[in-house]
Amino acid sequence: MKMLHKYGFFIMILVIISEFTFPWIFAIFYPGYNHITMLISDFGEDGSPTRIGFKIWQLIDGSLLLLTIPSFYTRFKNTSTSLATWLSIMMTGFALGDCFVTALFDRSTNLSKIDIESIVHDYLSGIGFIALLIATFILMKLYGLEKNYLFVQKLRIIFIITICFMLLFAAPKIPLVNKIPIPYRGLWQRTNLLFLYLPFFLVALKNLPKKK
Repeated sequence: MKMLHKYGFFIMILVIISEFTFPWIFAIFYPGYNHITMLISDFGEDGSPTRIGFKIWQLIDGSLLLLTIPSFYTRFKNTSTSLATWLSIMMTGFALGDCFVTALFDRSTNLSKIDIESIVHDYLSGIGFIALLIATFILMKLYGLEKNYLFVQKLRIIFIITICFMLLFAAPKIPLVNKIPIPYRGLWQRTNLLFLYLPFFLVALKNLPKKK
């Protein structure tokens, strides 16, 4: 556990880097893949040449994300034990709802067919995204308690931008809004993930172990 406390922030940085590099690697082996219009989970669908590799990667990434939680809890428990606990819960929700669910449940590529597996994938993945958004809000509260108002302001801006891109990405699943054609869903997903991860990347950078 002491190792996790010490290197958890470094693991978080590695996970975030992998989230944005591995899709480009998978695309090399997926003829015709378009990062702008296609979703990341398309790499793991039936018939995809990257299906097995993608699912293994998601399981590994989810596991590594869980290993980062002790570092975040330890960092903030003296600021507020209750908020640090909720931060840990939200981070766990994202790791399970996004990474593990994406690996274990396929999203349906047939828009005219609704199945249980696709519903589980879509909704739990969406809950995972919201959990990480809530975790960002909790980070704002924690840094506010520490009176680091400049960093809180940065997190607040990121939080607002994240909501905008999350709405663009989720639009096809939102009643009434789904009637409006919004192209480039792959782009909105990636931009949404970028801003969802950014607060945790910045926190991890701020808390890397200092060299002696």
